[in-house]
Amino acid sequence: MNRLRARLRARLRARLRTRLRAAIRGGDRGVTLAELAVTTGIMSVVMAIFTTGVVQLFRAGNKNELVALTQAQLNNAFLRLDRELRYAAGFGPVHTDTDGNVFVEYVNTGTASGTPECAQLELYAAGRTLRRQVWPQQSGQRPQNRWAVLASQVNVAKSSFTLAAPSENTAFQRLRVVLVVTTNPGSGRTEATTDLTFTALNSRASTDGSTICPEARS
Repeated sequence: MNRLRARLRARLRARLRTRLRAAIRGGDRGVTLAELAVTTGIMSVVMAIFTTGVVQLFRAGNKNELVALTQAQLNNAFLRLDRELRYAAGFGPVHTDTDGNVFVEYVNTGTASGTPECAQLELYAAGRTLRRQVWPQQSGQRPQNRWAVLASQVNVAKSSFTLAAPSENTAFQRLRVVLVVTTNPGSGRTEATTDLTFTALNSRASTDGSTICPEARS
């Protein structure tokens, strides 16, 4: 009886040792090259998706910021012009020179000294700017090409000055100004547009534009 028990114990111990050795060998065998390649491929796809999402997020943020800055520039330019054009004594005809620059003249009555002066707006094609110059009214003096830039990166081809046609319900001259400014030149380029119509409250619909600062057109 004792011998039988001893044999059973020996067999049990042998089986346990065999299983233990098999477990140790199996847990230490590592991974195959194929498994490593599959894992690396999956990680590459995940990282590519993640990186693309981050890049698109940053691009969208930069684009929105540039559009906001450009729109702020446009607003500042129009705020500067608002008082002058609103209280102008009249607008001259819109005209274009051989270089594609677009001009319009007006009499500014809202000066600091209270003395009206002539002013000229130009969409300057070569410099891609909206600029302005002034000179004394009714002095016979021609403008001296002393320009102040009001807005830069202007798309002159899409921007314009337009005198609104008089109607029965309009007692004043009106000037429509469309200004298109380019942001972030390059592949990510966008444009901001401002379209406003100014009414010259010190003018009349019958005002003869040819008499407004004619020395700028001679």
